Amino acid sequence: MATNTFERKIQINDSKSLKKLAELIASEPPKASLSDHPFSTTERARSDELLKQFLSHSNR
Repeated sequence: MATNTFERKIQINDSKSLKKLAELIASEPPKASLSDHPFSTTERARSDELLKQFLSHSNR
């Protein structure tokens, strides 16, 4: 199987954005990990229902 690799050059021209990036790089990573369940059960059920509706419309 063939794989493709590429490099993407990122340019930051805004000094405010550059300062923010430098602060992020210099800061310590958070001690607590992200939640395993970022969505409530109610939110998950609503999302599932919206996905079903979307998929039923796309088959027409």
